[in-house]
Amino acid sequence: MEANRKLNVLFLEDNPDDVELELYELRKGGFDISHDVARNRAEFFEKLSTADIDIIIADYNLPDFTGIEAIHACRGLEIDVPVILITGIGNEQVAVDSLREGATDYILKKNITGFAARVERALDIWTDHQAMKSVMVEKTRLQHQLFQAQKMDTVGRLAGGIAHDFNNMLTGIMGYASLGLKKTPDDSPLRKNLESIIDVSRRAADLVKQLLLFSRKIPLELTLVNPNTLIEKNVEFLRRVVEETIDIQLVLQPGLPEIVSDEGQLTQILINFAVNARDAMESKGVLVIETGRHTRADLDKFDPSLLLEDEEYVSLSFKDTGCGIPAEEIPNIFDPFYTTKEIGKGTGLGLAIVYSIVSSHKGWLDVASRPGKGTTFCVYLPVRRKGDRVATKSSAVKSASRSWPREAATILIAEDEEILRDFSVEMLKSVGYRVLAAGDGEEAAEIYRKWHQDIDLVISDMVMPRKSGFELYEEILEINPAVKFILVTGYCLDGVQESVLQGMAALLMKPYSMEQITGLIRSVLEE
Repeated sequence: MEANRKLNVLFLEDNPDDVELELYELRKGGFDISHDVARNRAEFFEKLSTADIDIIIADYNLPDFTGIEAIHACRGLEIDVPVILITGIGNEQVAVDSLREGATDYILKKNITGFAARVERALDIWTDHQAMKSVMVEKTRLQHQLFQAQKMDTVGRLAGGIAHDFNNMLTGIMGYASLGLKKTPDDSPLRKNLESIIDVSRRAADLVKQLLLFSRKIPLELTLVNPNTLIEKNVEFLRRVVEETIDIQLVLQPGLPEIVSDEGQLTQILINFAVNARDAMESKGVLVIETGRHTRADLDKFDPSLLLEDEEYVSLSFKDTGCGIPAEEIPNIFDPFYTTKEIGKGTGLGLAIVYSIVSSHKGWLDVASRPGKGTTFCVYLPVRRKGDRVATKSSAVKSASRSWPREAATILIAEDEEILRDFSVEMLKSVGYRVLAAGDGEEAAEIYRKWHQDIDLVISDMVMPRKSGFELYEEILEINPAVKFILVTGYCLDGVQESVLQGMAALLMKPYSMEQITGLIRSVLEE
């Protein structure tokens, strides 16, 4: 045993002679003892709440209290210390029952010799028990994280699949409506109907984007963003979102550095938190939006595994005066489709989308709440680091133009969705291009091998049967390293080499309008 090991002991004992004997044995065994004595139930609870205790040594049976009751009391008060029961009269069954009830050891007073060694062993057993308990808690936490990740992945795949199919339909609806609008006279009553179809389709596309944000199947368009500027630019819009009865106050730290982020997705965070606060405050209260700058040392309360080495962080906090969140609800609030709102007042996707956006930016979320006192959400995002990449021409869709060219260029379209393929062919022919069409990647490759000298541009969907857009691009590169290639997608591009994207002329996200694709084609052909 470590020499003169310090030990704070609470004795539950009504016989002072027994206390002195036990103290003598402990000190003789090498312990440096600080102690207190409770002689009954009342004194036990009084000293239990104030004393600094390493171990409790309790008489098995006092006139108004028992050692077993003392164990139960500690458990009820969440006081986690070892308890040794000691008695003058006992038997094997009592000892077994005591250990089953939670005693660390059970000692007869007549066997007090070697008491210090028994206490030392009890402390070692307790230390091992606590270590095992910590391991089990960590195991449970990791299992929960794995379950959450699997659940998010499953729901994300479902959402992404639905969004992909819906984007294809929206592209066809918007495209044919745009073609119809182009052929409709300015004074025709049909123009308003066609314009309404396009407008409603764009709003539907925004809803699809929500699903893609949640499932992380939309690429980040990274640019340099100043959070203060972003908030100031959107605050008037947020005031309209939350209604005039909610007072939005800004507390923005001056000199905040830029971060590398997707401005559209950060704006979505602002909107989702504002809507969440509005509902929590029942449209009446105060929402404080605050920014801050932090070093790694400032954030030592968080799990170190969440922090990047030698990194600065910017924080965006949203504090409302609403109803608050019960403690038992907080672990679930970022789950998809989880909501505490009434039916019809929430989808349960808002905070799940925020969580996905923050995670994709290598940041994390913190939440503090008290029922009836409001809630504070805080987002931490890393500041721009050397080597961070911002938007390149492969990920930036160039601005559209309404003056469509009638040049005699030849374009190869690879699209497995018949309605999109037919629309693309009709639309491109209507503005003067020659068009070759393929229903999958393999057919497109065959057409290019045969006619590559006459083809000026290839436009390919990313996901196709027989050969994907990426596989098609790599095969065409072997034929013509200078090929102009536009990839069309509604998915994120995780795992795709940046060099592959850099070689392409552009990336076009679904759904797209006739103006977008024709403007993009013209800019690519003019390069």
